[in-house]
Amino acid sequence: MRNTALTLLLVLGLAAGLVSCADRMDPLGVTAHPDGWADPASDVFHGRVVLESVNKAEGCASCHGADYLGGGARVSCFGSGCHAVYPHPRGFADSQSGAFHAGFIAERSLWDLSTCRSCHGADYRGEGEPDKNCLSCHAGEDGPEACNTCHGSDQSVAPPPNLLGQTATTVRSVGAHEAHTGAKRFTTAMTPECAQCHVVPTALAEAGHLDGGPAQAEINFKLLATHRGRVTPVWDPAAATCGTVYCHGAFTFRRDESDHPEAYVDDVMTGNDLLLRWTEVGTGQADCGTCHGLPPTGHVPAATCNGCHPRVVDAELNILDKGLHINGKIDVFGR
Repeated sequence: MRNTALTLLLVLGLAAGLVSCADRMDPLGVTAHPDGWADPASDVFHGRVVLESVNKAEGCASCHGADYLGGGARVSCFGSGCHAVYPHPRGFADSQSGAFHAGFIAERSLWDLSTCRSCHGADYRGEGEPDKNCLSCHAGEDGPEACNTCHGSDQSVAPPPNLLGQTATTVRSVGAHEAHTGAKRFTTAMTPECAQCHVVPTALAEAGHLDGGPAQAEINFKLLATHRGRVTPVWDPAAATCGTVYCHGAFTFRRDESDHPEAYVDDVMTGNDLLLRWTEVGTGQADCGTCHGLPPTGHVPAATCNGCHPRVVDAELNILDKGLHINGKIDVFGR
């Protein structure tokens, strides 16, 4: 009788312990895990333990379920408040999937890759785990931190696409980038191209690059756009317009400073100083003759351009050498 009572007490005690454990099942307080399990600075931080474990994630699945949605522990790794996306959902590495990681990084972390480094390592090599080595896909010199990881393409680091994957030129963050950097651009004198209008960061986390705010790049016009300080370009982000830019006709050349005063019919020769709409690509606003007249105002009458500028343009107004066009200098008779 006494043995029976003792057995009953042990069963009841075990049942009470299981109920108590179930009531307290949260990822930070579950007694199955040691102190420091949720602390990234701890030697027993579970991210490190999982990477170093022989069984890896299978150990987690034994309690949290094969799909990590709770299992016997009734605690989902996705809904714990700590790991909303880890372990990564199906399709995280598939560019055709709605769960592809680029979308998550863009929307949830605003392209801050520090959360990736917490598990994949400071160098993104996966802390010795081949399956977690980001460089297996991001094989370029800068790995995941290459400029065109977030915007641009294999052909150019400038949009399209923009940070949200958009490609339409009617979107401000796409706009006329390709017209300024692509094969159809009117000049190759803007080198490096991005630095003519932007402060180009030397590192992903450089101050002012990822500021956590709205995706709006700062504009900082350089020497070519300002014609070496002679004009002050104006960018209006609300209207998406660009004005008073040397490249689009904001120039004044003076006869008394020219090596070819015979080309002038006035004291000055001026461009048209266009107000360009950044998101109206292909509407003719940058066609030949819009930035300056054919010939420019104050220039002697001329039937063609190539008679005096043969290295720059042909008789059909095709630009022959883009390095000589919109470069801050006047190339006359091949000099």
